[in-house]
Amino acid sequence: MKQVLHSLRTGELAVVEVPEPACLPGFVLVRNAFSFISTGTERAVRESARSSLLAKARQRPDQVRKVLEKVRTEGVASAFEKVRARLEEPSPLGYSTAGIVLEVGEGVQGFHTGDRVACAGAGYANHAEIVSVPKNLVAPIPAGVSFEEACGTTLCAIALQGLRVGEVAIGEVAGVIGLGLLGQIAVQLLKASGCTVVGVDLDASMVEKAKEMGADYVLLRTDDVEELVRTVSGGHGLDLTLLCAASKSNDPIELAAKLTRKKGRIVAVGDVSMNVPRPDFYPKELELRLSTSYGPGRYDPDYEERGHDYPYAYVRFTERRNMETALSLMAEGKLRLAPLVNHRFPVDRAEDAYALVEGKGSVRPLGILFDYGLEWRGAAVSATAGKTDRVVPIPAPTGAEALKIGVIGAGQFAKGVLLPRIQKIEGVEIRRVVSGRSSGAQNVAKRLGIPYASCRAEDVYEDPEIAAVVIATRNHLHASQTIAALQAGKDVFVEKPLALNPFELEGVKEAVEASGRTAMVGFNRRFAPLAQTAKQWFEPREWPLFIHATVNAGRLERDSWLLNPEESGGRIVGEACHFVDLFQYWTGARVTRVQAEFLRGPRGLPSGEENVSAILGFADGSVGSLLYTAEGASGLPKERYEIHGGQRSAVLDDFRRLDLYDRTRRRTARSRGQDKGHSAELEHFFACLREGKRPCLSFESCVRTSEVTFEMVRLTKGERDDEGREY
Repeated sequence: MKQVLHSLRTGELAVVEVPEPACLPGFVLVRNAFSFISTGTERAVRESARSSLLAKARQRPDQVRKVLEKVRTEGVASAFEKVRARLEEPSPLGYSTAGIVLEVGEGVQGFHTGDRVACAGAGYANHAEIVSVPKNLVAPIPAGVSFEEACGTTLCAIALQGLRVGEVAIGEVAGVIGLGLLGQIAVQLLKASGCTVVGVDLDASMVEKAKEMGADYVLLRTDDVEELVRTVSGGHGLDLTLLCAASKSNDPIELAAKLTRKKGRIVAVGDVSMNVPRPDFYPKELELRLSTSYGPGRYDPDYEERGHDYPYAYVRFTERRNMETALSLMAEGKLRLAPLVNHRFPVDRAEDAYALVEGKGSVRPLGILFDYGLEWRGAAVSATAGKTDRVVPIPAPTGAEALKIGVIGAGQFAKGVLLPRIQKIEGVEIRRVVSGRSSGAQNVAKRLGIPYASCRAEDVYEDPEIAAVVIATRNHLHASQTIAALQAGKDVFVEKPLALNPFELEGVKEAVEASGRTAMVGFNRRFAPLAQTAKQWFEPREWPLFIHATVNAGRLERDSWLLNPEESGGRIVGEACHFVDLFQYWTGARVTRVQAEFLRGPRGLPSGEENVSAILGFADGSVGSLLYTAEGASGLPKERYEIHGGQRSAVLDDFRRLDLYDRTRRRTARSRGQDKGHSAELEHFFACLREGKRPCLSFESCVRTSEVTFEMVRLTKGERDDEGREY
């Protein structure tokens, strides 16, 4: 299928053939009829993409801080590679579309194949022939509303949310500063709300259009706007002012302060400068309110991605309910988008469309649509109308004797760590790559010369030429995808964790036993050169070891998926498993006893799973002590290990330096950069497959690590085993 993409590094724009997206649980697969270009937002995105690296850094200081942190912890080369890969990845454009439902994902109710729907969401409702959109960002199109108008529903919801934030009331005098696309929509919504509407803009053509859309009074910015407002409002000023301009100038907010009455409300809807002029705001006690995009739920992964709706009684209007309201107003004739559309382009002419967006035409554009050529004939529409092949072949050289593998998951870790290392392994060929995002799959395949890209894991399972599968998706998919690959007769390398709970773990164990195939988890630290040197330091040994690890994991953003147990399993299951495995490697013994305590503190302190102290007892008498915390200083290295036994000691600092002690003598080993063993583990796994051997990291050990983390989680919740903690 075709999709409009642009480069975040250069701004280069292209219409690219990409794989059709998969219809995931909780999602709706839609064949687009039209998509609406948001001229203001997308112009800003294009300008940012074409700006210099320094300008990009100035625009996103938060990202600069993250890069500097990567430099500190991983080194300049690794950080640079990750930044380069991120900037070179093509990014989708668009966030407002309309079309027909092709497929409904598991758990989605209220939609059926052939339904007409409007879709929203950056990263979902893109300029593409087919899109996969979370159910809370999809709304049914009422009878009488065309696809051409419905595809602008998201922009209408943005303007509508501005009115809701402004608490507009019947009979008020309301102003709209900035009569671009959002401003023209806001004018109509204010009139539908029973307001007297005053519009202001710099462009005479926008002023004339606002008159057509129903504004009572419209002026150019150069006119005596203040005098008109005094006359219209009986000398009081505007009750409500909507800032719908997109400008770096501070003039819109300064003008709003002058026009708005004492104790009035000013709502920022557009991307406008907000350096508040105190001399104008303070005497009037003006309220400045911000309208967050298209309603409650925006930027909340639980609502947008995971489909958890807000209770109707407590959140009357969410993103989706705002979309439904806008569509109802269209059906009633109170909101018209057709007069605002002045350009239509087939998607193949994306460059021409964006030339207008970027001001290269003679007339300022308002509504620009991409037309995908969908012919809809009501209930007779086919579920496969317009669908393309899910798999996009990309020509690439192949080796006849190579071990062919498939990779499921092409996120930052896979792209930055796994895939580049696999490509360097002689005798291994990546035949297929699967990603949840069409553009992501296509870009990875093209950049690395992988023959096939798609968005369906089934394409890997069903490919008879693929012998092994690498699974690097989000944690909650690991167990099911591992089972499916094993049942398809493939060997599996799966990133940690193997499973999120005992039930999933049991299913994986059964699949391994039934298939007879090899399964190994990505516990890379045991393959790190310094970790292996530390183990050798104590061999041969007759004494048990005492091991202590301090893991300065750091706090995560509270909306991070890694803190959602349903997706990640939590930080103990999702990350602390690494350290359990490393302890088992160093001792050469299985864990037989588990104790755990977690930090208890004031409200707002990260959960016990982020701050835990665990004592692990091993079958050979060794003891491992793990302190895992999110509360350490960011300047402290992430991982430090101490190993003691037989009057010898080893201290490993963040896989960069290893100090070895023998009574009073010390010697030091260093690693060039930080090597956590990723390359070595992959080389070992694929070498074992080619030679018909079992990996040194046994599946039984991987299972035991998962069981230990489950027990740690149980203990942090204050639960006790009826038979005690020893098991």
